[in-house]
This record gives sequence, structure tokens and C-alpha cells, in this order.
Amino acid sequence: MGVTVRPAREDDAEAIAGVHVETWRDAYAGLLPQEVLDGLSRRRQMRRWRRAIRDPEAELGQVFVAEAGADGIAGFGSASRETGEITTLYVRPGAQRRSIGRMLFRRMAEFLEGPVSLWVLDGNPAAGFYQRLGGRPGVHATVERWGMELGRTRYCWPAMSGRS
Repeated sequence: MGVTVRPAREDDAEAIAGVHVETWRDAYAGLLPQEVLDGLSRRRQMRRWRRAIRDPEAELGQVFVAEAGADGIAGFGSASRETGEITTLYVRPGAQRRSIGRMLFRRMAEFLEGPVSLWVLDGNPAAGFYQRLGGRPGVHATVERWGMELGRTRYCWPAMSGRS
């Protein structure tokens, strides 16, 4: 299966929304309130991602997709040059462990052209993935969402040029 990572187009928003809802329900089960996960709406997410794709200078930054041949969009991510952050990175559970996340990460790191950081929710199994990519845990902070305090850790990488 050949995978292509490219900037997202508006017509990708529906597929991105599907990946978003599926991956959140998988990754955050037991970490976020079940009613939050059950309340995720593909329609709302599609509108959100369409806006983000139209305005890459907004909060989420440039959106990228990983297209896996006939399987369509297997993952997506977004990165903000303004903050040097990867703001999202999600790969469908059935497409994980196939280097798709690594390819998305690498493409977004190249896009950022400097040091890279991202936030990982406490308990998220993706923390191990980011550590295998060379990320180092840094600042730990809490944020209040959905009526609860959520811990998160910022992972950091130096400038990524020349990294594999």
C-alpha cells in the first residue's frame, strides 16, 4: 500500500472528520468522559476541518493528510508555524503501525522548519510513539475541559532537518 502525505484540500474534510471521530473514540476511551466521545459529530468535525483547511494561518495551522491508496485517508495532522507545534496527529486504528504516523510527523516537522513540540494527554498510548520518534517530555500542565482537570505533557524535538 503506497502512502502519500500532502496538504489537505477542502474535499478531504469529510474523510478527516471520520478519522477524527474514530481516533478520538479509540485513543481517549477511559481518558475522557464517555458522553464527550459519544457526542462527537462527524458533521461538526467536517465543518471544523473545512474551516481549518481554508485558513491555514488559524489556530490549527496547515492541515496534512496521509492517503493510503484505495483505502483513502488513513490519517491526518496539522501544524502551526506560528507556535512551532504539531496541533493534531491521528491515524485510524486499523492503519496504525504502518509508518503512516511517522510519515505525517516527518512532513509536518519539515513544514515547521525548526524545533517541534506537541501536547499529549496523560494516559494517551501515543506518548510511546512520540518517544520512539525522539521526543523528550518537557513541561507538564493541566487544562480544564468538560468539567475536569486533564493533565498533559509537552513533547519537544530540536530542529528536524535531516532526521528520518
